[in-house]
Amino acid sequence: MHPGGWKVRIAAGALMLAGVACPRCEPDSKREPATPPAAARPAPVDANAAKLERGRYLVEAVLACGACHSERDTTRYGGPVQGAPLAGACQGPEWGFPGRVCAPNITSDAEHGIGRWTDEELLRALREGKGRDGRTLFPSMPYLVWRSLSDEDAHAVVAHLRQVPAVARATPRTEIPEAVYADIQELAQPLEGPVPAPDASAQGQYLATIGQCALCHGGMGPDAQPFEGGVPVPTPYGPETVPGLLPHGDVLRGLGEDAFVARFTAWKDVAPAPSREGQVNKLVMPWGFFARMHEDDLRAVYRHLQSVPAPSGTAAHPGE
Repeated sequence: MHPGGWKVRIAAGALMLAGVACPRCEPDSKREPATPPAAARPAPVDANAAKLERGRYLVEAVLACGACHSERDTTRYGGPVQGAPLAGACQGPEWGFPGRVCAPNITSDAEHGIGRWTDEELLRALREGKGRDGRTLFPSMPYLVWRSLSDEDAHAVVAHLRQVPAVARATPRTEIPEAVYADIQELAQPLEGPVPAPDASAQGQYLATIGQCALCHGGMGPDAQPFEGGVPVPTPYGPETVPGLLPHGDVLRGLGEDAFVARFTAWKDVAPAPSREGQVNKLVMPWGFFARMHEDDLRAVYRHLQSVPAPSGTAAHPGE
């Protein structure tokens, strides 16, 4: 997930998407044990070629992990990754954060990365928002929507991360006010049971969910609708207003399925150019990652977005 307006988009977008109930957890001073009850422990990850490929695809495309866990060149349109992928990065108030928020090194390095993490610990961080030491992760790590990752896909992500070449680079710890940290305790919740893979008919909704579409393209406030947009997201170059993705809205109205797919695939072989003076860099949308999505998956996302109902009281446009 990208920074900026994190309270609004976490509380509204993520909870609407995932339907997560958040009874209060123990505060950080009373951290719960890092090991969940035996009944909740996932099975060890068994890697094979198909699982590794699926994990690579999820990490490098759909989940866009490198958008936060890698340094990015913010002088170029779209903010492409620079340096070693997944070796960690920090962002601060210029991105709308309440302090310094660091996405850690998730390469296979034993000292600075995840090389010593167990599969269980990685899965818990990915979907339940708990660090290896039991601390609650800042919700820029989108565990509220990644709770929806199927067991199969979550295991594939872990299997791939085990293969990422080690980078011996330390990442600073996140530093946020105690009051903010207290506010996020209730967000990290254990899974209630196994998470099955979606039916074929729900593939578009599943991809839009784990791809975090509504976290950026959702609206503002408690009554906001998924995908209605209009949220101003802070960036180092000023706020960037994220458009809505409702079928009657400015982006999708009149945009056919082929044109939608082409907007993403056009970024596959394009080196983002340096921004011109006065140009908005458009750093929020991670085009370089989503361009790697399979065409069938992009089409499934488009069809899902076309099925999202307009908010009540919204007049339909002719032809809808």
